[in-house]
Amino acid sequence: MLVALFLLPACGAPQDALGSSTDEPSAAASPTATSDPAAYADELTELTNEARDEEGLPGLEYSDCAREAALERAQALVGQEELVHAPLKPVIDRCAPVTTAAENLVNSTARPMDVVEAWLGSPGHRANIIDPDLTEIGIGCVPDGVKLLCSQVFLGP
Repeated sequence: MLVALFLLPACGAPQDALGSSTDEPSAAASPTATSDPAAYADELTELTNEARDEEGLPGLEYSDCAREAALERAQALVGQEELVHAPLKPVIDRCAPVTTAAENLVNSTARPMDVVEAWLGSPGHRANIIDPDLTEIGIGCVPDGVKLLCSQVFLGP
């Protein structure tokens, strides 16, 4: 069973970096970042699948189970100083018959395209996005002050 966990520093102000020493580029704030978290998550999903397509990989199928797990994880992290992953074994058990799960996190005001670009610029996050063994995705985003905190959960057989 493979369980991969990766954190993305928040894009924006330098003090926003959470849980990683990777320097990510600053991104312009999205004027609608916190106005519609579900639309933001949908755009992250679409852009993630575009990145997979550019690598010659099939798109990730939407998973209600992965989305519910991602939303719960994002809600649990609201107000936290650092983004810290929880074990993914409960997600694997809950979303059976999958045997693999991975997660990317972000807490940011960046536009979805800038978040996915930053994920693709980080080896661990990129590995999750383009892993051919991961076949399903669910993203949950919730407001965290002026930012959106998102968990991107991947599942595989």
